[in-house]
Amino acid sequence: MQSTSDGYVVLRGSLALPVAPVLLVLDLETRGFRLSRDGEDILIQPFSKLTADDKQSLKMWKRHVLAPLDYQAPEIACGRLGGRG
Repeated sequence: MQSTSDGYVVLRGSLALPVAPVLLVLDLETRGFRLSRDGEDILIQPFSKLTADDKQSLKMWKRHVLAPLDYQAPEIACGRLGGRG
């Protein structure tokens, strides 16, 4: 994950997201929430533990929170550099 100076995070595979919703998702996961996608809806468990600020942020950043829930990073080919060993 690379953060650019203009407030975006670029994930492998060129998915670019504003920093704020990325930090929101990381904060929620750190606090024990499980996020998933159901069509155009965000499913959050346990929903009852969300604060009013959490709900407001999720509403504001919904489209950006949904994007990484389906994101799958492209595979990186692994190999050796240099001699044998």
